[in-house]
Amino acid sequence: MYRRRASDTAAPARRRWQPPFLASPACLRSVTWEDQRSQFVARYLFWVVGLAYFNFGGTDTLVPELLAAVNLVHLVYAVLTTLYLLHALRRHFSPLRWRLAMWTDLTGVAFCAFADASVSSPAYLVFLAIILGNGMRYGLRPFAEAAVGSALLVTAVLTVRGTDYLSEMSVTGLFFLLFGVIVVLYSYSLLARIDRQRQHLVAESSVDTLTGLLNRRGLTERAERLFGDVRSHRRPLAVLFADLDGFKGINDALGHHVGDTVLRKVAGLIHATIRDSDLAARYGGDEFVVVMPETNLSQAKLVAERLQAAVGQWARDGALNLSLSIGMGEAPSHGHELDGLLQRVDSAMYLCKQSYGGGGIRCVDDVPA
Repeated sequence: MYRRRASDTAAPARRRWQPPFLASPACLRSVTWEDQRSQFVARYLFWVVGLAYFNFGGTDTLVPELLAAVNLVHLVYAVLTTLYLLHALRRHFSPLRWRLAMWTDLTGVAFCAFADASVSSPAYLVFLAIILGNGMRYGLRPFAEAAVGSALLVTAVLTVRGTDYLSEMSVTGLFFLLFGVIVVLYSYSLLARIDRQRQHLVAESSVDTLTGLLNRRGLTERAERLFGDVRSHRRPLAVLFADLDGFKGINDALGHHVGDTVLRKVAGLIHATIRDSDLAARYGGDEFVVVMPETNLSQAKLVAERLQAAVGQWARDGALNLSLSIGMGEAPSHGHELDGLLQRVDSAMYLCKQSYGGGGIRCVDDVPA
């Protein structure tokens, strides 16, 4: 029996634990730097407008005793936002930064709502902007988290300011809050529908229909972020390139329907052998690629051996002349980009066929220069 390996099965160094929200970036949308840049521009605009609103609006917008505290909160917010911006310039993809920035936005706006003398504070509209902005950029989970966070903070403000609000609350104010809730719920339903359609389109364009693994396009898109982490943090990343030995003979002798069954079965064995965080793709024909983040060559070799054993056992059980040749390499030692590393790993795989007649494992270092 070959079970999906745990993150520390073959590792002297164990994967660092992360909360599910951060360890599963697949739930987040692929966010471009242009999207994030526009978000930072909006943050600074809200900051400037907020300062002007409280400092020049008079007693209608602020209790005078709170002016110093409001300005201090704006100063802290500007410093934190600038730190987030500097980090974003170095590392575009960072769910942790996105989350911290979102909660910084929510906390700052909540304090402004608390300090505002008016019941119908513009800060409540900013809550909506934060919820919708994070949802449109990052997906449903951040949308839901921003909505729940906003609800909790608004409840806290209403609790603390309860006496003031009750004395000034009007029918207009009640409908203002009610309409805000309706807008959030309706936006969530629309976003959920758009997200389902987007996921369906992504699946159609990035998944191999025969095996259910990623296709070449899907592999390239998802591996880009993993290689970005390698370049930024120098964490090892292993790549396996596997080719089925004897597959052409099975196709010619038994027909393409049997060949398709073989490909689906091998894909299933690959999926059962690797971790959820690894990428597996049908690269073309009977070739498969596995990308394993935070994995060195010694760990990758153990996975390759398990995969070979699983395919070999299944082939013997079915009386098939089938084996697996595997080439392997490691980033950043053997390359910093997927395409370049795949070329070298592909050469190592073909060296297996030349050296062993198939069924071997070779590293990029074994290939003559």
